[in-house]
Amino acid sequence: MKIIISPSKEQQEIPNNIKTTNPLFVKKAENLANKLKKLSVEEIKVAFNCSDKIAHEVKDSYSNFNKNKYPALFLFNGLQYKNIDVKSLNDNEITFLIENLYIVDSLYGILRGSDLISKYRLDYKTKLSFFDYSYYKNDINEILDEKIINLCSKEFSKCIDNEKLFTINFLQRVNGVVKSYSTHTKIARGKFVRYLASKNSTSFSTIRSFNYDNYHLIEESSSDISFLKEIT
Repeated sequence: MKIIISPSKEQQEIPNNIKTTNPLFVKKAENLANKLKKLSVEEIKVAFNCSDKIAHEVKDSYSNFNKNKYPALFLFNGLQYKNIDVKSLNDNEITFLIENLYIVDSLYGILRGSDLISKYRLDYKTKLSFFDYSYYKNDINEILDEKIINLCSKEFSKCIDNEKLFTINFLQRVNGVVKSYSTHTKIARGKFVRYLASKNSTSFSTIRSFNYDNYHLIEESSSDISFLKEIT
């Protein structure tokens, strides 16, 4: 099974020497970026529901689109990616992720870790007349044509046909309340990806054996599996 994860808004170049590739849907991404480039700062503020500062950053990123590009696995730097900690992985682990991990992405559709991309900001909550889930959904589902280990947020999981998803749930019990707390779940997703890379496997036995950071298996079905951690 392949693994899917979400991108992150936080992006930071991390030095690397991997062999790079071009995104699978690079032309569609460039067409979308060109439309975003034409938006004014005020239009960006409304569409992205953001501050003046972020609107100017968005405008600048699309004005300079493709001037500097970085491998996706080494560019995204949100909490999940910090816990994958790609800079500390060995060559075999990085190769495993490049071959087995996809990033479901709003601007690029779907990315391999080695795909060269520009810094950008866009998600499916952005209100644009020319962009929604339909822009890439068929393309993504043609690529992901088998059962997939789903570590995406609900926002990005919507891009994939439900019957293909084997979802990994991370739950936490905090003050007696069991639910998925965003910060803890993002950390767990990163640790889980790192765990699979360390085992060089996406088998069900490997998935079930995950016990990093005091998580333990509590529930399993044909479409998902749940791990629980006690937070004190």
